[in-house]
Amino acid sequence: MTPQASSEPGLGQLARQLVPLSLSDAAMAVADPLLAVTLTRMPGPEVQLAALGVVKALANFLESPIIMVLHASTALSGWAPSRRALARFVLLLSSLLTALFLLLSLPAVHAWLTDAIFSLVAPVAAATRLPLLLMCLWPAVIAWRRIHQGQLILQGRGKFMGLASIFRVAAFALTLLLGSRLGLAGASLGALALMGGLWVEAWLVVYWTRQQPLPDQEPAAPLPTDLPGVSAYYAPLALTMLLMWGGRAALVAVLARAQDSELALAAWSASWGFVILIANLSRMVQQLVIKYARQVPAARLAALGLLAGGSCSLLLTLLGHSGAGRQLLALLIGGDPRLLAAAQTVVGYSLLVPLLVAGQNVLQGFCIVSGRNTRVNGAGLAGVGLTLLAAGWGVQQGWPGASVGAGAVALGLLAEVTLLSAFRPWRQ
Repeated sequence: MTPQASSEPGLGQLARQLVPLSLSDAAMAVADPLLAVTLTRMPGPEVQLAALGVVKALANFLESPIIMVLHASTALSGWAPSRRALARFVLLLSSLLTALFLLLSLPAVHAWLTDAIFSLVAPVAAATRLPLLLMCLWPAVIAWRRIHQGQLILQGRGKFMGLASIFRVAAFALTLLLGSRLGLAGASLGALALMGGLWVEAWLVVYWTRQQPLPDQEPAAPLPTDLPGVSAYYAPLALTMLLMWGGRAALVAVLARAQDSELALAAWSASWGFVILIANLSRMVQQLVIKYARQVPAARLAALGLLAGGSCSLLLTLLGHSGAGRQLLALLIGGDPRLLAAAQTVVGYSLLVPLLVAGQNVLQGFCIVSGRNTRVNGAGLAGVGLTLLAAGWGVQQGWPGASVGAGAVALGLLAEVTLLSAFRPWRQ
């Protein structure tokens, strides 16, 4: 291979690099289809799926401030003073988020949350209480895992991240199997399985990280070495995720006000996981854009995003519109005809979501490389705002809630991609 070829990989080479990254990222999304398969075959599937959907939305929202800990750990853990400061910051942040999670389980707060915020019917509201308690350590364990994942990357042992994800999925599936045999309530079983799989993954990542010493080399550019410095460094990284997951949690609250609220929440919880599972296969294109933006022509990286997103949208189309795909969806969702019809509609409205996610991540990658992070945040805020406005309007019209949610998310993504394109971030 010539030096030129090495510095400028072709589209085929980029696609081959994307495959293992995508599979590792998608492993996290396998949980939603497995939950749907299990809970739709247990007593009270609509109530339990709706309750778990609300709990997961809250968990993801409270997790969002620590999602970027992986990026911070990769950047700061190579120097001991910064690594120690980041560890103190993460401990403080995760403790605060755990306290907030526990606060949601207090009777008065829980009643306010399920009634005033989410407007849940009584059976669904009651079914959220125990799952909230079971998942109170969700943000803390994720923070603990992600800070060590960044250290694994610095050690050059990133392959262990994928291996740990496989063990996570196995532990998750085993918990679902055993819990369903024991007759646990669906939402509580889902929360227990999610936490069990996460604990297994986190423990393995920490174990493998400690097998080798971490680097300790003073950086060429100054890095933060105390809590105020790390806080200032980390705040912009957290903002984008906070906006995105805050919008998703708010969307669930909007869908809970639909005329068919119980069915809407159940269908959204059961089917949106399938959409995200496929869309996430295109999301990791951003990492290759960041890596190669200064070496590879922008058109080639855009073509990679089009290839990844288009392939995933085609796969979702087959799932939603082919006979075999509909049979597979029916097998996964279960025998409830109302739930199946609503889930099929969600998939139908989401056919372009993987393509839009790929475009979003390609453009975000160019923005990050050129130091235009505020534009990423601005476009994300605009997209989330339009999603919530569109969903609120659709619910007011009396349209089916799950369909409104899927259409609103697609519209918000389209607006975000359009706005990011207007910035022309590929121009260095």
